Amino acid sequence: MNNFKTKINFNQFTLKNNVLLFYSIVFLSCSVHSQRVLFSENNNGNWDLYSIDLNNGAINRVTKDSLKDFQSDYCSVNNKIVFDSYRDSNTRNIFTINSKTNELNQLTHLKTRDGHPVWSPDCVKIAFQSGRSGNPDVFIMDSSGKNVEQLTFDTSFDGIPKWAPNGKLLAINSNRTGSPNVFLINFKTKEKIKITDDKKYNFVQDWISDTKILIITDVHEKRQLQILDIKNGSTKTISTDGDVTYARCNKKGQIVFTQKTNTGKVNVFLTDIKKKDIKQLTNSKNEKRFPAFMK
Repeated sequence: MNNFKTKINFNQFTLKNNVLLFYSIVFLSCSVHSQRVLFSENNNGNWDLYSIDLNNGAINRVTKDSLKDFQSDYCSVNNKIVFDSYRDSNTRNIFTINSKTNELNQLTHLKTRDGHPVWSPDCVKIAFQSGRSGNPDVFIMDSSGKNVEQLTFDTSFDGIPKWAPNGKLLAINSNRTGSPNVFLINFKTKEKIKITDDKKYNFVQDWISDTKILIITDVHEKRQLQILDIKNGSTKTISTDGDVTYARCNKKGQIVFTQKTNTGKVNVFLTDIKKKDIKQLTNSKNEKRFPAFMK
């Protein structure tokens, strides 16, 4: 069942490679923004969640389990981290952990793969990807794990949801057109709108604002960050050294991302759109994934 409607001129939203912003790779001081960054790290064959203090570089282990703890997102309203984990009978489900008290709660309990959870702006809802319908689709639920609602219905992959800052739209990825492209879901009208139309790799990462989306796409044979304006279809490329694997942003104009360099290492980096700087936050042989901002 394909209920997606094309509302926008595809030509306007085709990603353009001729508009580039080159950022100098320098080390910057993060003392202005007192916060931490969450990420998942593979340490001796086991994935757990860690956080790094942007002021002093101190790394703290957030979870400790023999099975994989993977993608996470932080809510400043309730100090909770939502994350997906294989700790329930080695089946991927969604949990929350209180960053202050370490209280752990399991929100989903199915034998299917539930993952990529993200908080709504008010932290009342959680959007996530699940295979409970037979293939990956997008769902939302209350912060308690109740009142689960399925939003997409298709035989192709739908997933990796991200909330707009105003809470009115949800950006997702779908392979229903044959290659990964970005779609919007309007919560009020329930319409689904396709905003990229490209045969290349296009994956939504986060929202810069209510009208600009951070995506990963192929630029000069590398997977790079781009800022896509959904109003006029223009794009700006954030040049990086290696292939970007995941990214998130915050209200201060900072972007945290992981990239794989020529050495094969995957580490966490920070950039500031306004200052046009890039800083490497981690430097180890252990693979890192899914960074997210945390206070």
